[in-house]
Amino acid sequence: MKSIPKVSDIMSKDLFVVSWEEPLRKVLDYIASEKIRHVPVVEKGKFVGIISNTTLNEYIRKRIYDPDEEVEEAEFSTISDFDYLVERNVTRLFPNDSLVKAIEIFLKKKADCLPVVDEDENLIGIVSYIDLLLYFYKSLLEQQN
Repeated sequence: MKSIPKVSDIMSKDLFVVSWEEPLRKVLDYIASEKIRHVPVVEKGKFVGIISNTTLNEYIRKRIYDPDEEVEEAEFSTISDFDYLVERNVTRLFPNDSLVKAIEIFLKKKADCLPVVDEDENLIGIVSYIDLLLYFYKSLLEQQN
């Protein structure tokens, strides 16, 4: 019987991350230029939270319809000024977790992506539902051939 793959087998390792003191503009630029949907926030390498393009789009729409809101322009403000955009209560995966466990968490939490951390909470990767779909798509193609 084939062994169940681990999270480390499919996780993305080349991540675009930001720290608290970087401008929010950097997140917007990453999402636009790299065509990604989630940007992890780290502090000294440790996972703090994640900013999603959905959350940013909601914020931008709110700014359009509520221009009197007293918030500095995103280009000049740091992420810490917008901490309410950072989702902190995110379930984490470990590299040795099975894909079965990852799928169970995705289904239970209705998550789009999950960070992969080591035992010290250092961010080492990220798994999205797209990563899972790609893995199973490739597996099905191999079975066809």
